[in-house]
Order: sequence, then structure tokens, then C-alpha cells
Amino acid sequence: MNPRSFSLALLALFLLPETLHATPVFLENVSESGGWYDCNKKTKWKWGSGSMTDRPSGYYSPDNPIDSQLCWAAAASNVLQWWQNTRSDLSPATPNGKSSTYGNMPEACQLRIYQTLATSWTDKGGSVEQAYNWWFNGGMLPSAFYGTDSTIRDNPSSEGGYWKELNLTVTYDKWGTPDNTPLFSSYTFWEGDTRDGIYSVLKNSINNNWGTTLSIGEYGTGHAITMWGYDMDADGNLIIYLTDSDDYALGMFRQKVIVDDEKHIYLTSVDGENNVYGYNYGETGLTGTRLGELQSFTAPLGGLRIPEPGTGILSLCGVFLTVSRRRRILRSDHPNSRLSQKRVLILAGEMCRIGKRISSEEHELFQCSPVRLPVK
Repeated sequence: MNPRSFSLALLALFLLPETLHATPVFLENVSESGGWYDCNKKTKWKWGSGSMTDRPSGYYSPDNPIDSQLCWAAAASNVLQWWQNTRSDLSPATPNGKSSTYGNMPEACQLRIYQTLATSWTDKGGSVEQAYNWWFNGGMLPSAFYGTDSTIRDNPSSEGGYWKELNLTVTYDKWGTPDNTPLFSSYTFWEGDTRDGIYSVLKNSINNNWGTTLSIGEYGTGHAITMWGYDMDADGNLIIYLTDSDDYALGMFRQKVIVDDEKHIYLTSVDGENNVYGYNYGETGLTGTRLGELQSFTAPLGGLRIPEPGTGILSLCGVFLTVSRRRRILRSDHPNSRLSQKRVLILAGEMCRIGKRISSEEHELFQCSPVRLPVK
């Protein structure tokens, strides 16, 4: 590139800051077109007319027990599968990849990790930290600190403890309070937070490549979802990329993060996109849900990476155009999809029909309590 062309490219960087700033930031190996997971509950999907006869045979498999309260297990399964995709030391004995019923029920219970959790824990509200700890170390954490109504079944399908060799265990001080949690961290939003501070907490979890889950609900808790990335809109609002086990849909979607004067945090649909959450907050004029807590999965990533296509300085103008015209319906069959069949297999991405958002019926309001209130 000659000096004049280089100078013009640099000038474009300064003249179009909002466009560049809007480039989404995702976890390692994740993009709009793939690498993320949306494991759905079977009790939050409608087949055909909704009658029992329309349900696939996988619905009645013993590998898929009733899961009406297992949003925490679904969100944790998404993160664990994403994390295991990076590990070259994955044991053949560790549940991984497609569920046993994926062939005839690819819309729900799509991950073997989720099936293992669902057949080992009772169908009650819990916390992602309990799922992470059980998957790595086995056993339960003290419910006083990691609240859960769900417990390990009398005859679980597994004892967990698939990554004990990493020694990522919770330790306690002399008073019995957790003092070191190398497997996860958490943050409860409160009225002392600023808008910038709230945005920083959300962005930093992704920037650090920590698998991220959120607690949401009418009052900011009660349901667990998975966060995969973020960007900013032209007005400086944070936009986050999510999947949800309870939304009767398959795919990643976006929500705008709004903070009111009382520091309540709302997730609401981006202009021109369908509503996902239906709580009405008359005092703000918003429809959506509230955000109360964030949990970060901090286990170290392995060495397996899916390289991004190279984009040199010569393609900067192309980047501007791509960002400004970015599709918001996320499809695995998008002509610009970066996932070839081979790479889908590497990512195990076909397990959740990565990318295509398929609505099966109107969303209903849900409350899968209790997702734990994280210890500050």
C-alpha cells in the first residue's frame, strides 16, 4: 500500500468512529454465524399444533426428563459446550456434543451435557455455579452461598467430576465462607452502579473470554440466559447477543441495555426487531425484562481455536460496509457464513442448528425461580 492510500485508510478510521465501534465483540470462536449454543428445554417448545401426538419420540426418551425449571442447566450447558470445544485434552468419557435424541428432536435438549445434568439433578430452580462445580468436581456447593432448590437425584445418571484434574475447586476461609472460586465469579447489580459501570461489567466478561450467563426476570431475577457478545448502537446504548432456553425459538438474538435513573437495568428489543420479553414497565415506557445479575465462567480456555478470516488494512472500507449492512436474522445458511461443513463439525455447531432463529409460537412470560443471587 502506498503512503497516500494508507493515510486515507487511517482518515476513514477517525471519520467513521461509530461504524467501527458497532463491530460486535464475541467470545473466542463465536460469531454471528456460529460457535454459540441455544440449548432449549423440551417443555418450552411447541411442535405442530402443540398436541401430544405432534411431539417427536425424543420427547419421551429417558435421557430427556421433564425440565420446566432447568434454565440454569441449559445456560450452563451452552457455556460448558463452548468451553469444551477449546480443549484438546477432552476425555472420550466426558459427555460432549449432540444429545442422544438430536436426530429426531434437534429443537430441544440438543446437548449431551444438558441431558447429563437433567438426568442427574432434580427439576427445580438452581444456579449455574452448581452446574459448573458439579461438572468439574462433582458434588454440591453449600446452598447458603450458591442457592438451589435442585439437588442431585437419588440415582443420578452421572456423578459429574469430569475435569477434576484441573483442580478448579472452591476453597473456604476459617468461617466457612468461599474465599477462592477459580471456576466462576459473579456480580449483582445495585443502585450504586453507574450506566458506564454496568456496561463495563457486561463487556469485560466477554472481553476476558469468560462464558457469561445473566439472571433476568420481571424484577431482575428468576431466569438464566446466556450472553455471547456485545456491540454499541449509534446512540451509545449497549447491545448484547443472547440465547434463551425458554423463548420458544432457536437462535441468537439481540437486546438493548437501558438503565433508568433508579439504576434499574432493562433488556428491550432493538428497534425494528421482534419483542422477546413481554413485561411492561409503564413508568419507563419499555417492554422487556430486567437484568439483575451476571455470572462469569472463568476456567482457562484450551488451545483449540477457529481462526477468523484475515482482514488487512486494504479491506477497511469493506469492513465499514459489512458492519453497516449486517444482517440481524442470524442464519447458518447465510451466503457469507464463515462456517463450512468441516468447521461446523469442529465446533459441534450443528448440534444446535447454529444461526437460524426459528419461532415456534408466541413467547410466554416465564419465571424459573430460583436462580441464585450471587454472593457479592
